[in-house]
Amino acid sequence: MKREWLPYAILRIASLLAPGDQRAEWLDDWRNELWYIPRRGATLFCLGAFRDALWLRRNNQRPVIHLESPMHCLAFLAALAAVSLLFATRLPGPQHGPWPKHFRGRDLLGGCLVMLLFSSLLLPAMRFVMGRAPGNRQPTPWPNRLRRGIFLALKIALVQPSMLCGFGLLLWIGPMVPMVPNLAMFASWMLILRWVLIDQRSRCPVCLRLLTDPVRIGTSSQTFLEWYGSESWCLQGHGLLHVSEISASYSENPQWLCLDDSWQELFSEPAGRR
Repeated sequence: MKREWLPYAILRIASLLAPGDQRAEWLDDWRNELWYIPRRGATLFCLGAFRDALWLRRNNQRPVIHLESPMHCLAFLAALAAVSLLFATRLPGPQHGPWPKHFRGRDLLGGCLVMLLFSSLLLPAMRFVMGRAPGNRQPTPWPNRLRRGIFLALKIALVQPSMLCGFGLLLWIGPMVPMVPNLAMFASWMLILRWVLIDQRSRCPVCLRLLTDPVRIGTSSQTFLEWYGSESWCLQGHGLLHVSEISASYSENPQWLCLDDSWQELFSEPAGRR
């Protein structure tokens, strides 16, 4: 059968939208499928390659900032804190009021302590609104609880410079846009603290690495004898996190299920990602 050049040209152009590491395999699959398509419908068939390539790229996005590891997360927050402090010292202060004209070095520590005080007042409210943290069906060893608490405290401390920088920025633009800075200030604080709590709850309580994306299990129409919700697991094989989609007496709160060492080989990551 004589090959038409237009369908293959369309596939070649559409392949530019596919992820680079999967482009060759994607193009071979479409070319193989093209052999079974009649000549009249080949061009129309190949036009669907653009949609397929976009879907593949959208569902294979890799995060630009890798925060799976607790050390990577703390390093990113530390770098963000340093940039925020540097930016805060360059911001001009308000022309009126008790605030300094510029944040100096000695003002940064006091400002961060004030932000920490506000955070300590907002965190209980945020935890109440977000609901209880995942419970553990087995007792958690105290070293794991201590390590998890230290990790949370470090994250809270490292986001204070960013909150201070946002506070200084809102003070600067306050005279230009009345009332907006007050609302934006509290909204930004709530969003930052909400991220801290969500990130903490999305990590394994043993290794503090981020859990996998949740996988939905069951259906909403069959909840009498079957469980309906989502499940995430630790790639190191430490356990599973069950989150119920329907509140019930037996599954009201998320539950963490610990796994023994025999499961770690099944959940182990490739060596290059550790």
